[in-house]
Amino acid sequence: MRNKIPLAALCGVVLLVGSATAQQPTPPADIAASATPSVTPPNTDRKPDAGAADAAGEVKDLRRRVEELEEQNRALAQTLAEINAKLKASDGAGAVVGAAAATTTPAAPTPAASAPAPSRPKSDDPYVRWSEILSEGNRIKLYGFLRLDLDFDSQRPNNGQIPFFITSPDARAGGSDNGDFSMHPRLTRFGIDYTGPTIAKLKDAKVTGKFEADFENGGSESRQIIRIRHAYLRLGWKDFALVGGQTWDVVSPLFPVVNHDSLMWNAGNVGDRRPQLRAAYERKAGRGKLSLVGAAGLTGAIDAQDLDANGFRDGEESALPNAQGRVGYALPLGAGREASFGVSGFYGFMKTTRPVAGRTEFNSQLVNLDLTLPLHPRLTLRGEGWWGRNLSDVRGGAGQGINVATGREIRGRGGWGEATFRLSRYFSVSPGFTTDDPLDGDLPSGGRTRNRAFYLGNRITPGGPFSVGADYLRWRTDYKGFLRGVNNRVNIFLQYNF
Repeated sequence: MRNKIPLAALCGVVLLVGSATAQQPTPPADIAASATPSVTPPNTDRKPDAGAADAAGEVKDLRRRVEELEEQNRALAQTLAEINAKLKASDGAGAVVGAAAATTTPAAPTPAASAPAPSRPKSDDPYVRWSEILSEGNRIKLYGFLRLDLDFDSQRPNNGQIPFFITSPDARAGGSDNGDFSMHPRLTRFGIDYTGPTIAKLKDAKVTGKFEADFENGGSESRQIIRIRHAYLRLGWKDFALVGGQTWDVVSPLFPVVNHDSLMWNAGNVGDRRPQLRAAYERKAGRGKLSLVGAAGLTGAIDAQDLDANGFRDGEESALPNAQGRVGYALPLGAGREASFGVSGFYGFMKTTRPVAGRTEFNSQLVNLDLTLPLHPRLTLRGEGWWGRNLSDVRGGAGQGINVATGREIRGRGGWGEATFRLSRYFSVSPGFTTDDPLDGDLPSGGRTRNRAFYLGNRITPGGPFSVGADYLRWRTDYKGFLRGVNNRVNIFLQYNF
């Protein structure tokens, strides 16, 4: 019922406006004649007194018509004001006020004056505008890809989708010689790059950031769970930057081309993503660029080590962050090619409440060398070499950090290397190898004494953002006291970038 009254009133307004409009645009013939006396020649047959009397009557009639129009305008203005008040009271809509209501002269209304002003959006407006999402000076860029992976294994790995080592077929270890097949879209990725305004009070620091996620966080195969890969903000100046959030470790900045999710971790490649606060200084040095990067990160973010099982991660219980750093130099070689070399390190602290094999304090240490060398526009060499101890939190030592029976920090060494040949603009091939070799004497019985693979990666890019991958890995894992696990693994994927 509340809406019927304004509708009836609106209908009345339309009739009034139509009536006023019908009277105003075309003046009556007698008014037009009196307004333009020069157009009609004077009637010479009339007497002067009679002509004067007729003119006075016409003027009086004209005044009467003007007064009627003014009265109609006043009535129209009052009616529109009443409708406006009722609309505000009923649903909060904006006032519908025509310029004709404010007109107090008998001049004919123009189209702009007779059209109602646009109303404000209602509170239940279903549309979202960019100005409601981002404030002025902020920009976002969406990116990612859609992907499907098919994985074939002749010998079962520890996980068919994110493998770190090959299980032993030894019956004493509860193994078998069964193979494995898996298909999944979990590596489908979505990301947002954010760019904000400069902050004048921080010496014009430029604010940027990133959020990136995929679906490798568990769940069933038709109900995958989202996983955060990167989530950080960055304050940047000319040569210096601060980064806070989750992103790649500073140590070991490269990774092999194969095994896209687990990146040959625990099999020769080290480093991962973790929450951290990072500072980076980069400046031109000769023809190249010198890079100094340091970070304080969360120990236990990867292996969640809790040796004394008291419910607190040993890295957090140490009350200290880990320390990471890298010194690197990059030299451009032209045509998008860049040679680089770096030395990086990691040092972490761990502490337990009760002694483990007589110890309550443990440390992690890692030194890494990385190299990228474009020998030719179609040939690039890349790789890393490392050594250290208690490396499970940085994906070293074949996933083994401390021998709880002896309290010994497991030492190890390893690395990886590959060559990428771009045979055409549509096809490239990357042969390579990885190896992770813990010290056998530091391992418990049944421990992994070596984890290594030889591989051949193939990339087909038929055009645009679509690509196809076909990788083969000959993967072997040795055990202390058990049979070796040997796997022929094939990974095929389809990917569309956006």
